[in-house]
Amino acid sequence: MGLVFSNFGKAMVASAPSGTAGLSFTVEAGKGILFPVLGGGDYFYGIFKDASGNREIVKVEAHSTDSLTIATGGRGLDGTAARTWAAGDYFVAGLTNIALRESLSNTNLAALGALPSSADKLPYFTGNGTAALADLSAFFRTLLDDTDAAAARATLGVPGAIAALIPPGTVMSFFQPSAPVGWTRITTHDNKALRVVAGPGGGSGGSVAFTTAFASQAVTGSNSATTLTSAQIPSHNHQIFIGNGTPGSPPRPDYNNLDGNDPVALADTEYKGGGGSHNHVFTGTAINLAVQYIDMIIASKD
Repeated sequence: MGLVFSNFGKAMVASAPSGTAGLSFTVEAGKGILFPVLGGGDYFYGIFKDASGNREIVKVEAHSTDSLTIATGGRGLDGTAARTWAAGDYFVAGLTNIALRESLSNTNLAALGALPSSADKLPYFTGNGTAALADLSAFFRTLLDDTDAAAARATLGVPGAIAALIPPGTVMSFFQPSAPVGWTRITTHDNKALRVVAGPGGGSGGSVAFTTAFASQAVTGSNSATTLTSAQIPSHNHQIFIGNGTPGSPPRPDYNNLDGNDPVALADTEYKGGGGSHNHVFTGTAINLAVQYIDMIIASKD
């Protein structure tokens, strides 16, 4: 924090600094509490004085119980000279010229002091050593005196605003393990998919659970056994040979005894078959429909 002060900081010296260069001294037991408490970087200015009116201003940078430590270079300040002091002399944390000049030269204090006083205004820093005023309304002052978040929400009317924003009975989905505070979980729907409809919502349907429908599905099966009829066989015919009894490959015996040894002749049977449909056994590779999903819950506003 830097320069600090205290009230009524006066005590008799118990053990004085050594000569004109010593930095450590103590005050009478129990009186150290009268001097400023110093944190890191803090200091205060004090005054040694004796019965003859001699005085020395010093800069104290450490304080523990009744023991005090003067900063290096902190002897004989502000126009005084370093002197040799003795037990029984006094040490005072008084107001000094050097302390006042340091305080008044603080640019932040000067910036605040330069601001004009005005009703319903709040000073704030705009940079290092610069400050300005902001409006501070009467309503905002009622919020500043609230001691906790609950009181601030009550001032702002937040509970009532939330109730008006989300009416009781509203059903929403949540990606979390349980319903939030102020909501009740609905458990009538489990392991189902979400469907978007153009008409009224709130309905449900279907008979197969989500994880059952979207799983690895085997593609296999067969048609019932079928004996093909002539109508189902593609239209076709057959050739027949009428031999003349001469050898050959294949041999052609004489099947036409009535006309003697006539030359070889070919003939066809009549066409049979209608090309009708029939079915076959089938198998295939399984289709994996196990899509990735996240588990949602639905809850109703209390």
